[in-house]
Amino acid sequence: MSRPPVPAPGCATCTDLAGRREAARARFDHSAETDANVLMRQHQGREHLETLRKTRRVFRYVPFTIVQDATAEPEYATRCVSGDESECGAESGARSHPADVEEWQRKHTQDTRHTRYRRTFADYAVMEPPDGIAAGLPTGPDLALASNRRQGLTTPQGTPRDGAHFRMRGHQPQEA
Repeated sequence: MSRPPVPAPGCATCTDLAGRREAARARFDHSAETDANVLMRQHQGREHLETLRKTRRVFRYVPFTIVQDATAEPEYATRCVSGDESECGAESGARSHPADVEEWQRKHTQDTRHTRYRRTFADYAVMEPPDGIAAGLPTGPDLALASNRRQGLTTPQGTPRDGAHFRMRGHQPQEA
């Protein structure tokens, strides 16, 4: 569900449509409320396009990879769940290798004749960014400038082209 459009300051049409929307909301007429939102978005797309471009935000998906943390050892464990009326509950404790857990199971089975176990594995995971980001791809304001450059809004030196609108908040084009 998207946020309702915000009326442009000083615009009579936006104010009228916002009034229609509020009246529809007050009488629980969701269809009329949606109609007012659609009409306001259409009006703003025609009449306030420059204002919309200045306030729109762009978020991009970055495909991180989840990998096992090589600096931390994984843990293996098991618990005996054999028993007729209740579980045995004996536990191996955390071990650093699955063979150690299997050896504990063999010994426990030999001593008790229990044959059913619940095994667990735990490790630490690390989110690794794509190669380009790890190699120092621009972020923050530098990313906005790079994006503006790719879209032809600035020259390769970062100066604004005539009529260009910037995505970076607070950046003012310099007078020539």
